[in-house]
Amino acid sequence: MNDRVERLSLDLRLQHGVLLIAMIVLLLTGLVLKFHDNVVSAWLIRLEGGILFRGLIHRAFAIVLILLAVYHAAWVTFTDTGHSELMAMVPRHKDLSDFFQKLAFNLGLSNNLPAFDRYDYLQKLQYWGVAIGTAVMIVTGMVLWFVNESMAILPKWIIDLTLIVHGWDGVLIFIVLFLFHMYNVHLNPAVFPMSMTWIDGKIQVDRMKNEHRLEYDRLVSDRSDEDH
Repeated sequence: MNDRVERLSLDLRLQHGVLLIAMIVLLLTGLVLKFHDNVVSAWLIRLEGGILFRGLIHRAFAIVLILLAVYHAAWVTFTDTGHSELMAMVPRHKDLSDFFQKLAFNLGLSNNLPAFDRYDYLQKLQYWGVAIGTAVMIVTGMVLWFVNESMAILPKWIIDLTLIVHGWDGVLIFIVLFLFHMYNVHLNPAVFPMSMTWIDGKIQVDRMKNEHRLEYDRLVSDRSDEDH
């Protein structure tokens, strides 16, 4: 077995890259309006070319995000690779027991770490958090984008609520994506200063063995069967 093995396909890495760029631009152009009285926000608005041009940038990357969401939905539904990735992300009862076992280990109440499969409970939480947050962002964004048409069929209080939800959903995604996710994937002492998996799709065998033992055992078993 090589020192590094493939973990993420090129297709998945490209989707991740597009999501990263779209989210960064949308958060920068969106949060500056929510916190418009901030000095940094005022500077960013000037950097973006003013309120009008900021809106154009925000909507352009909103379209990118919508297209990516449609593509990802089709990918996990109609391709074998995508469907297997989705199934690996489905929350299971084991995730709950893994959480309590990991908590007991961290508190010094147990000497055994749980054996994780392809994705652990934190990675599943991040995936579904971003997926649900993105869906909410798209729906509320479309209502605000076509606000005149929306007001023709929706009461004003729903429009006002949509504005609040859209803004705070962006804050929540920022927390999940750029604080929680960035630490766990890149700033974690186990991978610091950065995991290269999101770039080349490969992971060290020793790291897979430690962090994804069930997937590692399955890979060893499959290769053993091939050798025979």
